Amino acid sequence: HITDQAISAPPIDEKSRFSHSPISPRFGSELEGVTLLEMTDDEVGALKQLGAERGVLVVRNQIMTMDQQAAFAHRLGELTTYPVKKAGALPELLEIHADEKSRHVPGEKWHTDISSEQKPPALSMLRMEIVPGSGGDTLFADMYQAFASLSPEMQLILMRLTARHDPVGHYLYLSGEKTLKELPSQIHPVVRTHPLTGRKALYVNSGFTGKIMEFSRDESRAMLDMLYQHIAHGISFQIRVRWEPNTVVFWDNRCVQHHAAWDYFPQVRHGYRATAIGEVPYLEH
Repeated sequence: HITDQAISAPPIDEKSRFSHSPISPRFGSELEGVTLLEMTDDEVGALKQLGAERGVLVVRNQIMTMDQQAAFAHRLGELTTYPVKKAGALPELLEIHADEKSRHVPGEKWHTDISSEQKPPALSMLRMEIVPGSGGDTLFADMYQAFASLSPEMQLILMRLTARHDPVGHYLYLSGEKTLKELPSQIHPVVRTHPLTGRKALYVNSGFTGKIMEFSRDESRAMLDMLYQHIAHGISFQIRVRWEPNTVVFWDNRCVQHHAAWDYFPQVRHGYRATAIGEVPYLEH
């Protein structure tokens, strides 16, 4: 049965050497007794595998500089780079900042980062230095379970479909560095296979997905709206991460969507994100 196979998570690799506790039974883990900057190459590989299996990894009390974060992030793979506008800024790190002058914050709706790329992101690493006294949580949704909890017939339909992802939420467009014409759209399968787990994940998101290619415009909008509502209301496959200073959170964009809660105005929230580049999305039938 498709649903049972997809919803059953593979066992965690005992060689990972990480002590971790689940945030929810099938989704998200908090690592304990880990110092990221002291990890061996084998442990970094195990971290990437655990991230693919659990989707979200939370690591508390990680003291590091921007240079140290960038150096660690390079161990996750080739990194997305960003325009450098401030003295001391690093191209591998995207500054995440909101304060009393902010009118909105990035990520205020469910999405996976820059899925309009030919090779969209794999693992993201967000480190927070300053967090509000309350609020500013990040919500995450598990796209393995989002797919698995659909009916078997709907799963079969979705596995035959592809969708166009447009760069309307792209950081280069939003920052004014590029126009939409300079940033091409990409067509990806609506359901993708994760290369590290072999599991199927739903891969459409309200931030970037423009149209299902095999459907008319109205049919596409109806199907996408249904899927977005399924994700937004999927309480059983969502978690909420509360930030503390020096918390690092990893999430795998291939099987996870996230949503930044903008509920802490006018307090300050400040940190840096690095994102590894993944592979061209594919589906194994």
